[in-house]
Amino acid sequence: MSKPVKIGLWGGVGGQPRDVRHAPHRLARVEISGADAIHSIKFTYEDHAGDQHVEGAWGAPSGNKHTLDLEDTEYVTEISGTYGRWGSVSSIVTSLKFVTNNGQTIECGSAGSGGSFHVPVTHGGQITGFFGRVGDLIDAIGIYVLP
Repeated sequence: MSKPVKIGLWGGVGGQPRDVRHAPHRLARVEISGADAIHSIKFTYEDHAGDQHVEGAWGAPSGNKHTLDLEDTEYVTEISGTYGRWGSVSSIVTSLKFVTNNGQTIECGSAGSGGSFHVPVTHGGQITGFFGRVGDLIDAIGIYVLP
């Protein structure tokens, strides 16, 4: 069985490291909240044995909440977002967008004038979890991909 691979860490260097406790093999649910920046992320994932685990909410669950519930045959195939200055904070994640193989999409936040990232996962691969740096907001985010 393939092991998930860590990709990226987009955003700033503030906050504390956050990571999953078990190797993620399938996302079941993603919740993001925010307004003009990403305030929090919470997600439910399955490990290789099919047991579900919940991580988060990382950050402060405030602002507008957006939820992506995945069907059994549905998986996240794409993530994109932006990061940059927000008030006195030098760099945080300011927007996120997720797309599934079924075309379901959620997005949150507001694109700033900083950097951006876009990761499409192809050839049947899928995004299975997240890691990052978190304080009161999401400072940086990275993904786990199962090839």
